[in-house]
Amino acid sequence: MARRAVILLAAALAAQQPDFEYLYRQALEQREQTLGKDAAKTRESARDLGLYLAARGEYARAEAYREAAVELADTAAAATVLHNWAVALEERDAALAELVYRKALAIRVKALPALDVELATTRLNLAALLIARGEAEAGRLASAALGSFEKKLSAMDARTGAACGVLGASLAIRGDVAGAERLFRRALAIAEKAHGPEAPQTASALENLADLLAQTGRESAARPLLDRAEKLRTGAR
Repeated sequence: MARRAVILLAAALAAQQPDFEYLYRQALEQREQTLGKDAAKTRESARDLGLYLAARGEYARAEAYREAAVELADTAAAATVLHNWAVALEERDAALAELVYRKALAIRVKALPALDVELATTRLNLAALLIARGEAEAGRLASAALGSFEKKLSAMDARTGAACGVLGASLAIRGDVAGAERLFRRALAIAEKAHGPEAPQTASALENLADLLAQTGRESAARPLLDRAEKLRTGAR
């Protein structure tokens, strides 16, 4: 939900800016007519229109130009647009979101310092998508993100906690119970501090830790955590 709020805010701010869509469309149409739809310059215009619309949060309208936007994007500003676009795609099409995240990541790796927080955020979001497949890459991405957050942000920052949760899940899938438990407990402590003891993020952190405890034969320790998470979920409805 927090990432969705950021996207909506960015779209609201973009909507306050002058509307240059007509100019982008005019350039695209002229190149289509004179050069053809598959010409390099035409595809650059399609990229520019797609990124412009996506930067305004108009993802449905930008979709027609997504392929050119992803293929030809090459600036840090474009990477930001692609990252936000991937966030918007996650619930609808995880595979497509992964593709867009990977492009944003490739650009940010080249354009930003190694410990940059925005670069780390793209790594973490991509890691979260890969967790379900049990891929080792998810752990590497989450570990790199956590390292950046630890160096650049507060130890109790919400992003640090999110990275602990994703890395903990990766370790759990790979059978490192002790490492996963340590990170899940840390994620819970950060969630309670950063979001509050009754926040949805805290409920998620409780559930992660409880699931690990239950799956490793500690049902009695898991039950109070699950009960607390359930009360938080019920109270949020």
